[in-house]
Amino acid sequence: MTVCAPPVPGTGVSEPPAPTGAAPTGAAPTDGAATWRALGTYVQLQVTTPEALAESERLARAVLAEVDRACSRFRGDSDLVRANAAAGEWVVVNPILVGAVRAAVWAAETTDGLVDPCLGDVLVAAGYDRTFTDVRAARDPGAVHVVPPPSPGAWRDLEVREAAVRVPRGVSLDLGATGKAYAADLVALTLTARVGVPAVVSVGGDVRVAGSAEPKAEPVAWPVDVAPDLAALDDPDTPVCRVFVTEGGLATSSITARRWIRAGRSWHHVVDPRTAQPTDGTWRAVTAYGPSACAANATTTTALVLGSAAPEWLARRDIAARLVARDGSVRHTPRWEREAMRT
Repeated sequence: MTVCAPPVPGTGVSEPPAPTGAAPTGAAPTDGAATWRALGTYVQLQVTTPEALAESERLARAVLAEVDRACSRFRGDSDLVRANAAAGEWVVVNPILVGAVRAAVWAAETTDGLVDPCLGDVLVAAGYDRTFTDVRAARDPGAVHVVPPPSPGAWRDLEVREAAVRVPRGVSLDLGATGKAYAADLVALTLTARVGVPAVVSVGGDVRVAGSAEPKAEPVAWPVDVAPDLAALDDPDTPVCRVFVTEGGLATSSITARRWIRAGRSWHHVVDPRTAQPTDGTWRAVTAYGPSACAANATTTTALVLGSAAPEWLARRDIAARLVARDGSVRHTPRWEREAMRT
């Protein structure tokens, strides 16, 4: 199956992006649901018409498999690995990777580089050099090879053509910050085009709604439970916030799940590109709405990086967001409060 990559968020994906905790809960009484693993995380799919579930799941699995083949940093045969290995040269790649790079560059532009796709070397040096399951199982080697932050704006030198990518010399591309959200958007757009029934998909907590092919169809209000990470959704002692998504996307970024020990220190996967160090942990998790999963994820990642400056940044942009602090206290932006998105 060949999947055409969607436009960059900002130019056509319902525009204005670590496993995280947002999960559809079962919206309509007539819905069908499926859950499986892909891209190193959990995938949840729901449709309003049970008869459409089998075909929707087949398409979703095919899309995610193609995203993995094109964009994984942990597969030696992926297009991303080939492009990194040939830095400085044009490499012919699957259009899926072209779309993913465009989405990553869009996120960098939108956040003034706080969501940076050029952190591959930093993550490898910190020990995130294989799938997270393998990272967590590995013994602490007792040393960290210090890598300086990428040159400010290095992501601006990433180049794409219709079916080719050029990674700048001295840069290692990593799409972890936007990849799962991009995949959720791509699945939703594919389902809208090929199946045409309302659906919602969550890829590791990055949620995207697929609308009906009928232009006058009533939107479905999909209930989504939000927690600091996916495991917390099964913990009866963890407070869960239920929200509703009728269009666009919802994302939760968290520093509580993807953690490992390196040189006796706890690391996590959300890196501040200004310092090449994990974010300071002001927020355990941030949830935000957006016109796409990719847009929502760019917001939540930026908020983790900004730390204490995040509430003001979010409020200035009138973004509906929920921030969970290190001590578990919760803070909402004015738009989240104004639109009564929490229960």
